[in-house]
Order: sequence, then structure tokens, then C-alpha cells
Amino acid sequence: MSSWNSRVLTASTFLMLSVFLPLLSADEVADTDAVSPTAEVAAASPPADDSILSLMLDTGLTGLLFMGTLGLFSLVSVTVAIERLVNTRRVRIIPAELVNELKRVVDNDRSTPADLQAIGDRHRAPAATILLAGIQRAGRPLPEVEKAMEDAAVREMGALRSRVRPLAVAGSVAPLIGLLGTVVGMIIAFKTASQAGLGKGEMLAQGIYMALVTTAAGLSIAIPSLLCAAFFNGKIEQFFREIDVALMSTFPCFARVEKHVAIAGEKHESKDVAETQEKDRLVEISG
Repeated sequence: MSSWNSRVLTASTFLMLSVFLPLLSADEVADTDAVSPTAEVAAASPPADDSILSLMLDTGLTGLLFMGTLGLFSLVSVTVAIERLVNTRRVRIIPAELVNELKRVVDNDRSTPADLQAIGDRHRAPAATILLAGIQRAGRPLPEVEKAMEDAAVREMGALRSRVRPLAVAGSVAPLIGLLGTVVGMIIAFKTASQAGLGKGEMLAQGIYMALVTTAAGLSIAIPSLLCAAFFNGKIEQFFREIDVALMSTFPCFARVEKHVAIAGEKHESKDVAETQEKDRLVEISG
């Protein structure tokens, strides 16, 4: 979480620089162009190519600051997407071995929570964690066992979704950064036009480049990020539905334990009542 906060702080610094630098330097650019228009025309030349890299370089320092900020968000999105692609596989959440072992234990009418405990201890996955939460309530009424499993499932799902949240944040913030770049670029373009006149369209190119390129870059980052976030959240929900189905089959085992505990409690209570009655009878005889 601290590394994510540091990235957000760095991105905010880039944004502040990109907002204020063009406003401070726009007057100097306009004055220089007003003094030597012939030199500018002589120096102007058609772009060597129309590649994406050349368009990014043509946006100037301010545009590069915006593009650097968007690049940081893109790097975070790619890193999170790769990490989630590895850690949201089925083997990490609900292993097939765990499901098969559960079926074997459930099919045995003499299975006990100790057998389920052994299965949970052998695996390190959210499904095993939820199973162990229910085992801790073994012998209690079934609603308590089910509630313990539900609480554990909510915690595990929240933990998995929290690791997908950076993708949603990047998908929401990247278009806003692109929009801010568009606004700043148009400010530069119109400020330059107001000082140097509308007849020099080449002087507006830098602001217009920045206005268009940053918006396109922001959307290019946001769309894949939101799609990846939706994909991973859908996988998580699907896996937890499968966990629910797999663990529901263990309830007969918990019901047997609850029944045995209830019978043992009734026997113990009957024994206590008999002992109490015997003591009372002895007291009456001795009296």
C-alpha cells in the first residue's frame, strides 16, 4: 500500500508541474515568436514521420510531463494485471486436489471434522481457509458453522478484490489526466493565438498536439485497465461460487458432529440428574 501511495504522490507531482510550467512559459514563447517570425518560418520544416513517438515528442516539455504521468499509470496497470493473472488461477484459489479430497471425505459416512481439518491444513488457498473457519465451529448448530464460513468468504473475497482495485483506479484516473492535458493544451494554444495572431497556425500545433495526444493516451490506458479489472473480478466471483458449492457438501459431516454432541450432552445431563436424585434419596434416608 505504501508503494502505491508513493506512485500516486509521484503522479500528482508530475501533474502539478505539467499544469504550471506551460502557464509560466507561454509568454516567453509568444514573445520570442513575435520578435523573429522570419527565423521561425525558416526553421520550420515538415515532420520527418507521423509515428506515435514523433507525435509525443512534438508535444514539448509539458506534453512529455503528462505522457510521463500516464506512462507511470500504464506501468502500474501492466504490473498489477500480470500479478493478478498469475495469482488468480484456479490452483491458487480452489485447487482441484482439494475438491477431490473433499468429495472422498464427504462420501464416507464415517468422516469427521478431523478429516476435513487435515485437508485444510494441506492446502494454502482461500477455499481451505473458509473450510477451516467452519471447522472451528464444529459441534455448534449448523447456522453458526455456515455464518463462520460466510464471514471467512467475505474476508477472502475482499482481500482478492483489493488487489484488483489499482486497475480500477488507473482506469478511472487516466482519462481525467488526459482531459487535464487537453485543457492545458488548449489554454496554451489559445493564449499563443491571442498574443501572436490567428494567422500563424504552426504556432498552435504544440498545444493542439498535447490536447489530442494526452486524451488518446489516457483512454488507451483506461480501456484495457477497466477491462482487466472486470475480467479478474468476474473470475473471483466465479471461483467463490464454486467454493460455495464444494463446501455445502460438507454440511452433513457437521450435522453428524452436532447430533453426536447433542446426544452426548443429553446423556451427560441425564447422568447429572440421576446423580442428583440419588444424593437427595440418600439425604432423605440419613435424615
